[in-house]
Parts: sequence; C-alpha cells; structure tokens
Amino acid sequence: MATNTIMQQNASVIDRTHFGGDFAVADRNESKIFPDGSSLVRVEEIPWTPWVMEGTEFKLLYINRAHAMFTALIRMPPNLETPDHHHFGEAHAYVLEGEFSYEYGTMYTKDYIVEAGGISHKPTIGPDGATFFTIFFGGLGGVGADGLPEGGITDCNEMYRLAAANGAADHLPAPPYQEVTAGGS
Repeated sequence: MATNTIMQQNASVIDRTHFGGDFAVADRNESKIFPDGSSLVRVEEIPWTPWVMEGTEFKLLYINRAHAMFTALIRMPPNLETPDHHHFGEAHAYVLEGEFSYEYGTMYTKDYIVEAGGISHKPTIGPDGATFFTIFFGGLGGVGADGLPEGGITDCNEMYRLAAANGAADHLPAPPYQEVTAGGS
C-alpha cells in the first residue's frame, strides 16, 4: 500500500460521469489537459527552451489566450543585465532561486513582486543567476531610445511558438487558427 499514490488509492471513488463518461487519469510522467479544462503539468518532463533575452531560458507551463496570459518558469544566468523591456500588462514573479535588482531594490529567493502593466525597466540578475515562477498578462517587448515600446511583442502566442519549436509545448492547446478564404468570406 505504501507504493500507491493518493490518486491510485482514490481512483475507485472518482465520479467520472461528471465529466461526460470515463476518462484516463494522467500517468506519472504525463502532462494532461482534462475534459473539464483542468491541466496537470509534469514540469520536470518539459525541456528548457531558449528565451528572447540572450542566455535565458523558460518552461512554458500554461497559456490562457482569452486573457493574454501565460505562466512560465524563467531561468536567467548570473550577472545578466537585461535589456530595457516594456510590460504591456502586469507581470508577477516569485523568486525560486537567486536574486535580481532594479529601481525598486533587490528581490531575493522567496520574494514575490507584481510589476504594473505599462512600465519599462532594466533589472540586473545577481551573481548566482535567478529562476522565477512568472505570470505575464499582455506580454512584453523592447524599448526604443525614446523610452517607448518598440519591436515585437512576446505574448502567449509567441511563447507557445518558441516552446513548440523546441518540442516543449505538447502539454498545451495549440492556438486556434482561422482559415482565410479569397473574397473576404
């Protein structure tokens, strides 16, 4: 009995009819989207993907296109001076390891910060690097010499595209595509 997981112990009491019939529970190494929309992500099974800031990488955990939101683990190398970037919506970050500093001070391991939407800044990563759990709304982009946003936007669809190109998005729904026909119909 000690080797059974809680799910195995309780599998017989799950009311599968609530979800429209029988469904398969996730295997130990399997990420899965369930019929009710819930998601289980086996984070260790997702490879790190190179991110938009040189030397950084991410694991895309979840996307919600209706809210232009994505969650990810982001890992940054030691002493990185990030380029100026603009947040189009709020960005939440929980520091899992390391530290980073910018105009608001230094954020240490186990600190949580909410950066307001519409701001631009340029954090510096600490001497041991940093890993964050992040929630982004609206995405982020570059900042021009005039201090205004410029260039492309790294939003939930761009994050999906990067992860999919690295074989790291199988646990996520593909973006909906609309077929465009001649004549505008």
